[in-house]
Amino acid sequence: MYGVVEGFYGKPYSPEMRRAIIRALSGPGGPVYLYAPKDDPHHRVRWREPCPAGEWEALAAVAGEAAVVGVGFWFGLSPWGFGESDYGVARRVLGRAAAAGVAGLCLLYDDIRSGASGGLAEAQIEFTRKATDGTGLPVMVCPTVYCMEFTRDDPGALEYLEVWRRTADPDWMLLWTGPDVVSREMSGLETAEALLGRPPVIWDNLLADDYCLRRVYLGPLAGRVAPGTPWLLNPSRVFPAALHGVMELRAAVTGEVLWPPELGPRIPGWNLLRCFHYDPWGPSPEGAAILADLAEALKGRGTDGCLDRLDRAREEMEEFCGALAGIMGGWDLYPIARDVARSLSIWRRALGASTPSSRRAVLHYLMHERLPYENPLAASAAYPSEEHP
Repeated sequence: MYGVVEGFYGKPYSPEMRRAIIRALSGPGGPVYLYAPKDDPHHRVRWREPCPAGEWEALAAVAGEAAVVGVGFWFGLSPWGFGESDYGVARRVLGRAAAAGVAGLCLLYDDIRSGASGGLAEAQIEFTRKATDGTGLPVMVCPTVYCMEFTRDDPGALEYLEVWRRTADPDWMLLWTGPDVVSREMSGLETAEALLGRPPVIWDNLLADDYCLRRVYLGPLAGRVAPGTPWLLNPSRVFPAALHGVMELRAAVTGEVLWPPELGPRIPGWNLLRCFHYDPWGPSPEGAAILADLAEALKGRGTDGCLDRLDRAREEMEEFCGALAGIMGGWDLYPIARDVARSLSIWRRALGASTPSSRRAVLHYLMHERLPYENPLAASAAYPSEEHP
């Protein structure tokens, strides 16, 4: 199993966007699409209320189309604050999904307000069992404790997982994000298997960006998990970046690199954007080399060559920004691409000054004084503690 979980916070994808992702996934290996958008009110906060007929029909149509191209469409429900009287409500919601022909069902108990405990696990397991009984569909669950990070922070986490290991139905698949919520490396899966009593299904947040709304991540996924490991990618809330991530996921699993036509023809612009929007911890190797060249040019070394490269990069990013209006969801990516174009322009102006000191002065003025745009809370964290009380 591999595929996508639409599991981020923010505006859910449109039906057209889901279709594009499903087309990009379709192929060998049993790909799946798990529908679980956090801020769809009928998935989470208002899950007891029936989804309006028009929205449900559109979702059911996507599920049917996914089956035609060989992608299993799974339906997720996050039953916040469930009680004894809610089993029937959940059964009706999940039964409606089963009748629409979905491939599987998922109950998600992640990111709830209560702390983990054995009693919470027992209640969730009982609710899952009663809500899914008789549907005839495979079941997946996202537990409240879904990574090793939580076992370090919550004293009840290990007790919670022990109850899941001992009493959850052996056929249920359990989701796990790795060592952390956003895991730099997908390690420690043997420990996760021992805690859960089964091999986990990876919920991978590496390319998710709903916690940092001025960034996207476009790095590769090849070699991230062992072949055959069940793996769901939680992609960007920004649709073009999400589709780029689906391309990387498929390449990692199948070895096929297929450029989705919805991303448009300006591949050099995508490659340049990827240099600086690579993963949560830094630029790509190519991006790091560009930054090193800029640092040298700031000191007066290799300036002419750096200026030529900056001119070409600025031109490419300007054309890339101009093309975004013509691709699906492109306006959501536009501010991020424009930010890169603006930064390249600032560096070009700074390096055009005559001396290293004047270059530094221009760079500081244009980046930090003239129109600073960093969040004050984030900017304050950049100061060493001894300098910024």
